[in-house]
Amino acid sequence: MPLRSILITGAAGNLGGKLRRHFAGRFSLRLIDAQPRGDPDIVAANLATWDERWVSLFAGTDVVFHFAADPEAYHPWPDLVGPNLDAMIHVYQAAARQGVRRFVFASSNHVMGGYQDDPGVRITTDLPPRPGLRYVAHGHERDSTAYASAKLFGERLGKCYAESHGMEVIAARIGWVYRGGPNEPASLPAERGPWFRLMWLSDRDFCHLMERCALAELPEKSAAGAPLPHGRGSEKFVIVHGMSANSGMAWDLESPRRVLGYEPRDDVTK
Repeated sequence: MPLRSILITGAAGNLGGKLRRHFAGRFSLRLIDAQPRGDPDIVAANLATWDERWVSLFAGTDVVFHFAADPEAYHPWPDLVGPNLDAMIHVYQAAARQGVRRFVFASSNHVMGGYQDDPGVRITTDLPPRPGLRYVAHGHERDSTAYASAKLFGERLGKCYAESHGMEVIAARIGWVYRGGPNEPASLPAERGPWFRLMWLSDRDFCHLMERCALAELPEKSAAGAPLPHGRGSEKFVIVHGMSANSGMAWDLESPRRVLGYEPRDDVTK
């Protein structure tokens, strides 16, 4: 089935804005954000509150990219319940109710942040989640456990909707797309250290990964009914890592390469 219509939540944000510009003129775009910032093409909606007016925008949509969330990884639970849990649950339900074929959930590297201090570990999509990361940003110590746990919940909710509603769900554990300035190796703050730097995702590779999330045909179960290696129990649900081809990083990119045809071109070390 040809891809015609794409809906992006968080369309005025860092990731949503990049993807909107990448898809502009190629697909019919429906754009939602809590703060459109004066952009008349973006529908203002608080997704944490169910409202049939924004739910109706999902009708006839082929692919939903869910980027809307509080992006501050160190924020505590009271700040995250509405934008990162309630809104996510509502968007999954709206997509399922309106018959959306594919749902791309912006998960996060923080879901696996607990492996930061495990030297030599290879982080694959089969490795058990270990949500939460302690790091320093702007001179302050941060803890992303609440944020990471919400993202893990989004992954598991996606698996549920894939199995209960037949909706294709891709959970992309997005790496470090720096938003404090140009997303380029020279601009990355040194205080974040090698863990963050080596999971950098360039704008070019981010847009390529998201395009593959929209267009790639997902593998089906074998004739015997067993899932292919990526399957996690369901051919409708996949987890992929989203980093550039950074030399020496712990993150394994075999899953997005095999399942989506993702071929990153950038490397933070070069």
